[in-house]
Amino acid sequence: MIELFQQTSGLIGSPEAIKALSQKDHARLLTISDSHGDYRLFARIIKEFGPNCDALIFGGDGARDLSEILEEANEREDFRKCLPSVLAFVRGNNDPHTFPLSYDIGKYNLEARTLLKGSVIMPYSQLLNVNGQNLYITHGHLQNIEYTYEPIAGIARENNCKTVIYGHTHIPEDLDGKECRLINPGSISRPRGGMPATFAILTVEKTFIDAAFLKIENHYFSAKASFSIMKGF
Repeated sequence: MIELFQQTSGLIGSPEAIKALSQKDHARLLTISDSHGDYRLFARIIKEFGPNCDALIFGGDGARDLSEILEEANEREDFRKCLPSVLAFVRGNNDPHTFPLSYDIGKYNLEARTLLKGSVIMPYSQLLNVNGQNLYITHGHLQNIEYTYEPIAGIARENNCKTVIYGHTHIPEDLDGKECRLINPGSISRPRGGMPATFAILTVEKTFIDAAFLKIENHYFSAKASFSIMKGF
């Protein structure tokens, strides 16, 4: 069960869980972005898919939703059990630098010592090591991802990452270049480009990463939402 404290690295989870994720031979990553206020659907996805995943990655633009996820997990053990043991998240262009919680989530985070008790820090980027592979996570707006892929790919190469997870465009993408793979899970609440609302589950093996995209039917009504594998886009 996840330890609901933010480490100095920016990750939420215990040091032991973070280290274990870096050494797992097989890991599943629940990858969500751009919830834009749809907390109920965010929570529904976690309840359904979180128990079978090793980490949750959030690509930004939904800090308020993330705060409610953390509050509910802190208050309800049954929901906390649904959260994967490691949570990586980044700040989107609509997110604040920090957001408050009712408990001291930052007591192990050296960066939070000068902030109000209970502050969560939203980093612009995050490195996550899974199965010996480095993943670079960022929202993408600072790299103008809607116009070009080169800046974000260049930053990934500088950080020895062959995989980038980003958001911002609200369009699911899986682009496999020569040096870097770019994955956008899409948006769970405000899809664009004629695409449905989506998220992704990544399976990380020693030599490859598999990305399965799931589309959400009836995403405007979280209680009625249904999920299915998205084939081709």
